[in-house]
Amino acid sequence: MAFVLLVREDVLYLELGVGANTPVIIKYPFWQLTLVNEKAVYACVNYGEAFCLGEIENRSICIDGDIGEVLKQIK
Repeated sequence: MAFVLLVREDVLYLELGVGANTPVIIKYPFWQLTLVNEKAVYACVNYGEAFCLGEIENRSICIDGDIGEVLKQIK
């Protein structure tokens, strides 16, 4: 993870369907990586659990919906 923290490029951290059972594996690290890189954007698609850390809200896209349906709509 130390290497990733050094990245200052444009990057999208895309979270698909991560629930409340294991947020420390994907959700929280993505939030932290977005927080330390002002060129990063965090995006999540999750039915009923689409939210982000307040500090990165202006660089986040949170879509509350079924992943399959969301992908069909953007197709």
